[in-house]
Amino acid sequence: MTGRWTIVGVDCATQEERTGLARAVLNDDGVLRLERVTLGTAGESAAASVSQWIADSERFVLALSAPLGWPRTLGAALTSHTAGEPLAESREQLFRRHTDRMVHKALGKQPPEVGADRVARTALAALQLLASVRSLAPRPIPLAWSQGQESGAIEVFPAATLIGHGVSGAGYKLNTQPGRKARAALLTRLHKQLDVQSMREVMIDDANLFDAAVCALAGADFARGLCVPPPDPERARKEGFIWFRASGQRGLFG
Repeated sequence: MTGRWTIVGVDCATQEERTGLARAVLNDDGVLRLERVTLGTAGESAAASVSQWIADSERFVLALSAPLGWPRTLGAALTSHTAGEPLAESREQLFRRHTDRMVHKALGKQPPEVGADRVARTALAALQLLASVRSLAPRPIPLAWSQGQESGAIEVFPAATLIGHGVSGAGYKLNTQPGRKARAALLTRLHKQLDVQSMREVMIDDANLFDAAVCALAGADFARGLCVPPPDPERARKEGFIWFRASGQRGLFG
């Protein structure tokens, strides 16, 4: 990897005020440095903030923590289905994407089932946010598929990112004192990869801001060529693909 990247992490949510945002920069030294973390507000939407953050960036990654597609098998089955009729496909085929099964096999962590879980509402919100960013940004924002080479948006899963960096995220999402202690411990463990500068305390206090920073870390892994590539690119473009770093994975750029 050469040159500067702007990395924007978005912890997607159905409510604007719970949507976490993180802007960071990645330089040749490989350290991700946070510049800002914030939540969406009625006065300044998440889409407006993101579009401003990437407007003047030569190269950027927008990392979104929500499914950006649905299982291919589910879509095909529902096209011809009528009420009261059975479905021939298994629950595994209908509700989990290939990328979900891949993450579980590689890391032992099961992503939420976009075909059968309330995360489908978050997925819809993420797609709406991405559409709004595209309408506001002065440049195209495609989904990115070439690590370290093209700007664009990617799908990430914070829990998988943490595992890929060798740390356990058990309990860190809780808005309790144990949850805050877990986030503090994780930030300490990740200090070589993630320079949070003066934002450590707000990230300890708010799990949405913490997750946004982890999304940015996943975006940095993509920019550095550290993620596992999709084994079936055609299917990934249809269903979406979680970009994650396998433990011990070496980057394409050293």
